Amino acid sequence: MADAGSSSLLLLLTAFLHLSVPAGALHTVGSVPLDTVTFYKVIPKLKYALIKIDTQYPYGEKQDEFKKLVENSASSKELLVAEVGISDYGDKENSELGEKYKVEKDDFPVYLLFIDGDLETPARFTGEIKQEGIQQWLKTKGVWVGMLGCLEAFDFLAQDFSSTRSVEERQKIMGKAKNRMEKLPESDQKLAEQYHKIMSKMLAQGDPFVSSEIARIGKLLEESKMSSAKKVEFQKRQNILSSFQIPNSPREDL
Repeated sequence: MADAGSSSLLLLLTAFLHLSVPAGALHTVGSVPLDTVTFYKVIPKLKYALIKIDTQYPYGEKQDEFKKLVENSASSKELLVAEVGISDYGDKENSELGEKYKVEKDDFPVYLLFIDGDLETPARFTGEIKQEGIQQWLKTKGVWVGMLGCLEAFDFLAQDFSSTRSVEERQKIMGKAKNRMEKLPESDQKLAEQYHKIMSKMLAQGDPFVSSEIARIGKLLEESKMSSAKKVEFQKRQNILSSFQIPNSPREDL
């Protein structure tokens, strides 16, 4: 969780950098454009910084996914989302950052997560460029970015639950979830109940329950002619289920 100091610093940096953007410069609303000067001034001061390295004028489906990610990142008090645009002509702006982090033009866009100001070993996202996948990956790094239907405290309980194979430890985590659930507003209790039910299913049926249920719901969302309201409920459940997924490797360092 962010403390007041880190949250205030993030807000001040964001405001300053937006004011510093030259007139006419292209960037995504809600993200911060960085160059070879501001990059080294900003990143070391932050707990978490997600940097998208891309062409200077991105467009298309992958850029649309970035816009959705930026919009959702407002829910995170510790995360700054920024973008570095690299030019391959003229002065080749910011190309040295691409060289430093081994990013080729054919790789665009590349997402790097810098943790605790460490400029040398960022984690690199290697999955499909989808907003949901990037958010889930961030969650495994300790960065919570709100997804529809998810509760921050319960997302981390879900990660703790999936990270241990001890039945005793899992039962303790279920107890924590139950206690926290009872203190929530009624609307959030219904969501919290889903986390608890998934934990019960995993104990009874094993961890593969999560991936099989995500796949089942995915097919329903693609094929069914259900109402919009029903689709939203299924999407919430799928997002909650994804909170229990743990990647094979904890960090994809350069």
